[in-house]
Amino acid sequence: MTDAMSMDWGQAVVVDPKRLQSLTTDNARLRRARLRLRLAVCVLLLSSAAATTTIYGQSARLAQASHELLVARKHAERSSQALAVLARSHDNILAATEQAPSVGTKSWGRRFTVTKYIPRSPAYGKFNTGITSTLIKADPEKRLVAVDPKLIPYHSWVWVEGMGWFRAEDCGAAIKGFRLDLLTASEQDALTFGKQDRFVIVVPADA
Repeated sequence: MTDAMSMDWGQAVVVDPKRLQSLTTDNARLRRARLRLRLAVCVLLLSSAAATTTIYGQSARLAQASHELLVARKHAERSSQALAVLARSHDNILAATEQAPSVGTKSWGRRFTVTKYIPRSPAYGKFNTGITSTLIKADPEKRLVAVDPKLIPYHSWVWVEGMGWFRAEDCGAAIKGFRLDLLTASEQDALTFGKQDRFVIVVPADA
């Protein structure tokens, strides 16, 4: 029994209790340090995520502000151009009014749709003889305009914005209401001019 309970002390490891306590303390300190590092990493990740979100939000706001600035700039440019055109039109209208022959209370103005036509063309049918409705020669140098005689009496003076004065001496099947057809010398000029919106002043012959 004594032999069975005997210990082989030759394989035993003797540990100093103070050393064991020191190792235990160091182990606990390392565990606490590891926990603090984990917390620090978590905080860093959360901070990074928040910073990324903030930066993204600021970038989005900056992009929106840039877009709004661009739109505002375009609106300002269009407004400036419109004001410039309006100013020129106003000056032209004033000049035309000052030069108008016998401008009186019967004169009036508004916007018209303006086109051009030529003296003789098969497109106008067999009745196109080169003579206007008032029986004068359709000569482009005389600056004639076809009008709706129910609206603008024949022989009236008609000022067209940017083009000057014309005399109402002709009419046309398609020229009804607020439309004008200016006599021109070439079909190319008529096609190039196309259809335009212009301010017009009408001065009746008896004004």
